Amino acid sequence: MGIKNTFIFDRMQKVLGSDKDKDLAANLDISPQAVSNARKKGEIPSDMILTFAEKNKLSVDWLLTGKGQMSSGGDLYELAEELKAADIGGELPEGFVQVPRYEVAASAGGGAMIYSEQIVDHLSFKAEWIHNALGVSVKDLALIHVTGDSMEPTLSEGDLILIDMSYRGMKDNAIYVLQLNGSLLVKRLQHKLDGSVLVKSDNAIYDSEMIPIGAIDSLNVVGRVVWCGRRM
Repeated sequence: MGIKNTFIFDRMQKVLGSDKDKDLAANLDISPQAVSNARKKGEIPSDMILTFAEKNKLSVDWLLTGKGQMSSGGDLYELAEELKAADIGGELPEGFVQVPRYEVAASAGGGAMIYSEQIVDHLSFKAEWIHNALGVSVKDLALIHVTGDSMEPTLSEGDLILIDMSYRGMKDNAIYVLQLNGSLLVKRLQHKLDGSVLVKSDNAIYDSEMIPIGAIDSLNVVGRVVWCGRRM
């Protein structure tokens, strides 16, 4: 999601005491070209705003509006909530779509119970990217978090994963969210020559499980993981 407000750059420069793109890029740990591109478009990615606010202990609301208290506690979750709550017009930027995030965790360890399937919020993605890069339909997408470490290093505790729930058949060696006995599991699935399916973890300390061809229908596939995002 991007915020169309070039005055945010002015406030960032005020904090840094510099109007050079290279100084802002260094603060954000990104390339000067990325800053230059955002400035030319007049649209600042929300993750850039969150990163700057967290690193410099700033209020997101102050960055967006120039009003209120300048400083903040700097906790990323609180800053993200502040960004969602801030008054920035309330309209979804053209070309973007919203994907629901559910209060559900998929375990990459021994299993996580489903406490609630209520949608807690939405995240915005560029519609063109979802269509061209992921090749999926927006209406089939959902966001949930990962718990556990069995999919390390591919997926880590706290990662946010985007799931395609259309399930058009099993894609070999892809990562899926499965439902088992009221729990959600995130695992890699591999086809074997005899028609069976290997359910495995990327973390070698966890055992794999072979599902014979006659029992494959018992695999309750929620959807395929098509993207993940994480806090660095």
